[in-house]
Amino acid sequence: MKLKQITTAAAIVMLSSSLALAGQTYDEKAIYVQPANSYTSTYSRADQQLVNELISKLESDNKLSGQLEVAGRNGNISISGRVSDVTMIYRVVEIVKRNSGVKNVDVRQLDT
Repeated sequence: MKLKQITTAAAIVMLSSSLALAGQTYDEKAIYVQPANSYTSTYSRADQQLVNELISKLESDNKLSGQLEVAGRNGNISISGRVSDVTMIYRVVEIVKRNSGVKNVDVRQLDT
């Protein structure tokens, strides 16, 4: 019985935090970058370090705006999310490819 209550409480907390995030307003001229939801601790330290470095570089670019998620494995970087216009997709690729640890950039899940 107690396990069911804990599980129910955890589900309510997760749902309410998801709703809170969905209801947040974002500055349309700012860039928000985070590791992809699928990005877990099973990735190597080098992969995590590369993704964190790319996130920092993308966040520091004052010409980008939108919401991005970054994942990477063995130098293969995947970026998803939304930017305000098509030219920003090219800018994201340009910024990411400047890093010597990047072998390939997949932006098929990046939209405007």
